[in-house]
Amino acid sequence: MNKKNPFARVFDMVVHNVRQHLMIYIVIWLIVLALDIFYIWYY
Repeated sequence: MNKKNPFARVFDMVVHNVRQHLMIYIVIWLIVLALDIFYIWYY
């Protein structure tokens, strides 16, 4: 499984990057959602 397979290596890197960016997007989405709820309650 750990042979010199460039495709597997690239796939691993892409999955790792997507996971990192997914966390950032989830955090941003939660902040936006919290602000949305705050504005709905505020007004």
